[in-house]
Amino acid sequence: MVKKIFKVLVILIVIYGVLTGAFFGLMLSGPDRFASVMRYVPWPAFVVFPFKPLWKVARAGSHNVGDMAPDFSLQTLDHQSTVTLSSFRNQKPVVLVFGSYT
Repeated sequence: MVKKIFKVLVILIVIYGVLTGAFFGLMLSGPDRFASVMRYVPWPAFVVFPFKPLWKVARAGSHNVGDMAPDFSLQTLDHQSTVTLSSFRNQKPVVLVFGSYT
């Protein structure tokens, strides 16, 4: 009886580890893939699995405070031209705001 309980416990721990690793690998993938899979995950999983610590490690990034921001280009609102972040270097301060105003 004790061996059966131990065997079931080991199997559950292995399944938990595999699923936790799969969630972590999913967090390392792009946001579209992550969202397309996570929408099917039932809410109790968010209590059982350590999503917050995994997310912090997966999305930590490699930049530190004071590092130069990576260069990128965006279209203007009227879609007539493109603005590149590096074009503002050594000219004037730039504030980057990411979010939604709707």
